Amino acid sequence: MAAYTIIKLKNLTPLHIGTGKENYDFSASDLLSDTLSAALAALRVQTGKSNDVKEFLDSFRLSSAFPYYSNQYFLPKPQGKINVEVEKQKKHEYRKKLKKVKYIEVGLWQKLIEGERIVVTENQLRGDFLIIEPFSSNPISKSQVTQRVTVPRGDNQNADPFFFDWKYFDPNSGLFCLTDASGTILEEIINLFQLLGTFGLGTDKNVGGGRFEVETTSITINNPHDADHTILLSLYIPTEEELKILNLSDSRYYLLLRGGYMAGSQEESFRHLRKKSIYMFGVGSVFPTKEKLLGKIVDLKPDWNDSRMHAVYRSGKPFCLPIKIQSHE
Repeated sequence: MAAYTIIKLKNLTPLHIGTGKENYDFSASDLLSDTLSAALAALRVQTGKSNDVKEFLDSFRLSSAFPYYSNQYFLPKPQGKINVEVEKQKKHEYRKKLKKVKYIEVGLWQKLIEGERIVVTENQLRGDFLIIEPFSSNPISKSQVTQRVTVPRGDNQNADPFFFDWKYFDPNSGLFCLTDASGTILEEIINLFQLLGTFGLGTDKNVGGGRFEVETTSITINNPHDADHTILLSLYIPTEEELKILNLSDSRYYLLLRGGYMAGSQEESFRHLRKKSIYMFGVGSVFPTKEKLLGKIVDLKPDWNDSRMHAVYRSGKPFCLPIKIQSHE
């Protein structure tokens, strides 16, 4: 049994998460762990603590952000098939619905990672969500694309229209993440999240996008005593030594290419530069190992000949939990 701190992002204003490309008509669907930890580190630098950024990132683990509604929390579905049956239906009738599920309410999720086979009703399958009981007729969040115009600074230039995708959250819903931090590190992280909520997350923070209030609580997750796998709740960059124990041929995983612009740099002239890119294991990936995964922090600063160029750290330290996998046959 392990206890973790929940950091809730409440009263979220409309949010747009960049995809790393020059398009705004599509917002990334997930707020990932490396984005959150990098945002905290950038704010920390702005407060004058710029000499130990890597050490700070190495002092805690942070999950990606997942949805909640009121006091109901949702965690990512493990990759691959899950031990779920829908009562009064045959497997071929609900297989596609299970494939669409992205998030599972924590009570059901706990049973799944303990290796239980669970039986649900059709009403518990709500699109991206597998729930314990209905909580609202309104979606947790919805996307809305609006048309906007860029106004050129120079004379005799035409305005350029474009589309912008905002994600709106129900007043009772928002996002949350988990951390294993404690003591003074936890206090600092909470303070940085509060500061981040004032400035905002994502694109268009200058017009109020991605602002939130912070609330903390705790959650206890039972670790299966006979766990035989590990599941990721964050992105993960393995060390060379860890690649030898992951046994990827028997793993269930996907990879994400992470990069984008140096938008968070204090040097305004660097913000148009692209960071180096790296592949990371995605949230929900499952590996057949009981070894503790450490991951690593990488520097993605571009090759740019300027004495002011600074490190651009990305955390690949995994927030992972033990999980028991049983045959689904």
